[in-house]
Amino acid sequence: MNEILSQNGTSQKFMTVMGQLMRQALDSPEGLRSLAAAIAKPIEEIIKTKEISSLLLTEHVLPKGERPVYQKRDEVRAHWISKDGAAHMQEIGEKEVEFPTHRISSTPMVDIAVLRHGNVGTLMDLQNEAGETIRKKIDKRTIDVISSAVPAENIVEVAGNTLTQEALVEAMSIIEDKEVAIKYIVMRGRRFADLKGWDMDPLTRNELRQKGVIKNFGTGSVLTTSAAKPQEVLIVPDVEIGKLPIREKLMVDPLEFKTEFRVGWLVWKELGHGITRPDLIAKVRLTG
Repeated sequence: MNEILSQNGTSQKFMTVMGQLMRQALDSPEGLRSLAAAIAKPIEEIIKTKEISSLLLTEHVLPKGERPVYQKRDEVRAHWISKDGAAHMQEIGEKEVEFPTHRISSTPMVDIAVLRHGNVGTLMDLQNEAGETIRKKIDKRTIDVISSAVPAENIVEVAGNTLTQEALVEAMSIIEDKEVAIKYIVMRGRRFADLKGWDMDPLTRNELRQKGVIKNFGTGSVLTTSAAKPQEVLIVPDVEIGKLPIREKLMVDPLEFKTEFRVGWLVWKELGHGITRPDLIAKVRLTG
C-alpha cells in the first residue's frame, strides 16, 4: 500500500487505495491515523514545490535533542522570529545565537460524507489548501526576518510608489562592494511590473515582451512572491545569510475532536527563522 501511495497521485491504483482509506477512517481512530499518514507526503510536496524559504535561508534538520545554536560575528546583530511571529534582535558582542523553533500549522476539516463516498478529489483539494496555508506562513516569516535584519546603511529609499532602476542598482552595489555576488532579488509582483518601464538592453527587453518575465537582472535572479512587502525589494547574496532550523518535519495528526458531520487533522511543522549575516543583505524601500 505504501508503494502505491508513493506513486502518481492521479493513477487508478492510487485513487482506489485512497478511497479505501477514506472509508476506513470513519470506522476507527486507527483508520483516521492511516489516512493522516497517507496525506502527509502530498502536503509536504505541495509545500516544497512552491516555498522560497529554503532558497533564501539554509535548512538545518536538527538531530534529536540538538539546540539550534549557530556561530556569528560578534560585530553584527543576529535576528530571528519568535513564536508569536515578531522579529527580535540580538545585541552586538555575542559570538553565537540560538534561534527558537515554533510550530506552524493548519487544521483542515472535511465533511464525513466526503470520506463515506471516497471522494478523493475533494480530499486532494483539502491537501492543497493545507499545504498552501503552511507554505505561506513559513515564507512570510522568512521575508519578515530578512527585511527586519537589513541594517540602515544598506537601505536605499525611493520617494514615491515606483521602483526605479537607479535605486535597485544602488542597492545591489552595496552588496557587490563587499565582494559578494547577488543571488536573488526578491519582490512583490506589482514591483516587478515597474521593471517594464525601464530602459533595458534589447535582449532583456525582448525577453520581457515575449515571456512576460525577466530571469535575471545583473547577476541576480528575480524572485517574485506574495510574501514580499509591497513597498520593499530585498537583495540577497549568494552566500549564507541565515538558518532555517527544522525541529520536526511535516506531521499530520487526527484532531481529537470532531463534530457530527466533520472530521479533521492538525497539519504542522516545527522550525525557526534566523539571520546571522545581516550586513550582507540590502533592500530598496519605497516611501510614497
